[in-house]
Amino acid sequence: MSIYATVFDLEDNPPYLYQGSHVLPSSADPRGDGWAVQVAQIPSHITRDGRDDQPEDGAPWPWLRLSVRSDDVVLDRAQVAELHAALGVWLKQTAVGL
Repeated sequence: MSIYATVFDLEDNPPYLYQGSHVLPSSADPRGDGWAVQVAQIPSHITRDGRDDQPEDGAPWPWLRLSVRSDDVVLDRAQVAELHAALGVWLKQTAVGL
């Protein structure tokens, strides 16, 4: 059983397939049906010894699992902060003209 709880999933809005670094993406490009893009956290009630005997209303552990298809990585809080900042800048930059 996984200790991670999914908090974000693009199952209903799958990502576009990457077609190479020489291809400018388009909204008409094919989507990766069946591709999972997920973010999962470890709830506060999970303990290092594998028991789930802690209160469930605490802060989650400072580890976040990022999954794309069947590949998973685990990010710490500082890495998530860096990713958050980069995504925020990108969102602001691409909002021009909308």
